[in-house]
Amino acid sequence: MVDALDHVLLTGDPENDEQLIITLLISRHFWVVGALVLVLPFSFYRTLDELKKASALALIFVFMLAGMIVAYANGIADPCMGNDENADSCRGEVEPFTNVSSTISKVPIFVFAFTCHQNIFPIVNEISSLSQSRLNIVISCSIGLALVIFSVVALEGYRTYGSFVRGDILLNYPENSQVTFLRICIAFMLTLHYPLQLDPSRRCITSLVKVIMNWWRVKKQTKVGNVTSMKLPGDHSGGLEMKQEETLNTGKALKEGNLYYENSQNDEKQQKVDADDKLFYMITFSFLSLSFILAMIVEDLGVILALVGATGSTLVSYVLPGLIYIKIYPHMDLSKLLAYLQLVVGIVIIPLALYFVITKQVTH
Repeated sequence: MVDALDHVLLTGDPENDEQLIITLLISRHFWVVGALVLVLPFSFYRTLDELKKASALALIFVFMLAGMIVAYANGIADPCMGNDENADSCRGEVEPFTNVSSTISKVPIFVFAFTCHQNIFPIVNEISSLSQSRLNIVISCSIGLALVIFSVVALEGYRTYGSFVRGDILLNYPENSQVTFLRICIAFMLTLHYPLQLDPSRRCITSLVKVIMNWWRVKKQTKVGNVTSMKLPGDHSGGLEMKQEETLNTGKALKEGNLYYENSQNDEKQQKVDADDKLFYMITFSFLSLSFILAMIVEDLGVILALVGATGSTLVSYVLPGLIYIKIYPHMDLSKLLAYLQLVVGIVIIPLALYFVITKQVTH
């Protein structure tokens, strides 16, 4: 957003450029706060179905970006507009192949781009008329559409600028109103994308917290049970009158106990709902706070995304699916062999990608 407005608002006139409103609009911290305000209402949605409108808007922005890249790649618009001295000065060489180390260091980016496995569980829970065939259609269409869009943007962008293409491809294009508008759209797209990542992360943390709380409660109950089960020897010389009185008291206690049990069950259900709501808001606020602090401090997330892609995304996309399939599928056939292959590929990618990402940062 800052790169987009920087070219529009700054004129070179100190009186204009130093105005408070201009200073705010070209401040990265101002837009981080604005993004937080924008995602706040979406972040408290409890289902993916409630995020469908925001997702559809973000997808429209993606299609607009892909269309612009195709237009510049095929000469509909001039990608080197503004370079009057040399029309081809913005274009680099197009190399069909690259070296192995560079390729492996970029693998985490590809893995991260296709990591959507964490959303499959809420999708299964929310899809209407659930069946394996409908689920396969959803998976195939989503992964296939992502592959088409990524391929178009990558190939057409590289065909346009060659070796001069940048990680943020929009920085290559001319500083005109169309590109500026698209930069603003992409900024909104990334902001609307945040709740889609927050939802599965919050579900995972909630599940882990509940498991730990249940384990701790069972442990405490076990301790209490062990203490109360230790009884001291008493006097067993009671008579017939005492037994009859105990019988009457027992019947009365049973009636009162049933009523108490029904009331306590309702109270427990309400307490469980209140506890779930409290946990939901606590985790959501924690995610928003930590994300906000990170966004205010860190300006370049390239290295972080590469490390996340090399570790977490590879684990979710390759290691865990292969390992789970091997554990639950009993027959040794082609699908299980492919699961073994997927597991091995993930185990190989993690250390190799980490090595090349780290060494590249050290050398630079």
